[in-house]
Amino acid sequence: MSTYDVLVVLPPTPPAQYREAAVAALRPYFSESEVPEYRDYQPEDPNSEHWVRANRERGVIPDRDDVSWAEVAHAMNTRTGRRPGDDGHLYVDEAGRGYFLATYNPRGKWDGLGLRLGGPRLLHRPDAAGNPLLARHEDYGDVPEDRDPLLGLPDRCDGGPRGLLDFEALRATHERLAAEHHDAWTAGGPHPSHWPFRFTDDRAGNIALARANAVPGYALLRLDGSWTDKHDDPDYLADANAYLDALDPDTVVLDVSCHC
Repeated sequence: MSTYDVLVVLPPTPPAQYREAAVAALRPYFSESEVPEYRDYQPEDPNSEHWVRANRERGVIPDRDDVSWAEVAHAMNTRTGRRPGDDGHLYVDEAGRGYFLATYNPRGKWDGLGLRLGGPRLLHRPDAAGNPLLARHEDYGDVPEDRDPLLGLPDRCDGGPRGLLDFEALRATHERLAAEHHDAWTAGGPHPSHWPFRFTDDRAGNIALARANAVPGYALLRLDGSWTDKHDDPDYLADANAYLDALDPDTVVLDVSCHC
């Protein structure tokens, strides 16, 4: 279980409706939403699946590296006593592929244990201070100093219209902090922690990664409802930064903390 930041992009929206609009946009990715029953297919090769290997090591499944889904299904269903129609019964289709019947949301990205404006991880333009269109939630609790890269900075917020946000200042801040952390580390200090990447001896590379990671966070929910994140898209950071920079000034960008 963990929490992570997702940037939710909305059309022009009144501030009083920010949270409601963010929840509605994220609803298709709610893990606990039930969907019509479908076949949740397992990998083509059962020997590549970790739970198959684990049960083979326990002696539940035949101790061979070429075991078939039919053998796996027979062993597992016999051991658990699950019959067709029971939850957790393992089926095998006409082509010999194993599957379960499922109703969980295959697009699920967050669960019901938490969804809130989170941070504050973004910066607004200095001349936007006090603008009622900015999102600013006060109750964050205590954030450890080493986990808050913007500690002490003014102009912090949870989002608002793109035209009021200062993405370049946020990137420059992360570049500066990455340089400071790298230099302190190479001077004998502890390895930098709580960054979304691992520091290496390449100072310029660390600074570049800090800049690339500064704005997008872990995931991005676009205006068209599509979701991209670091786990699924190797080009996520470059594409997300380009997309966010090109948004219309009235488009609302909110940083939302999700739980999964």
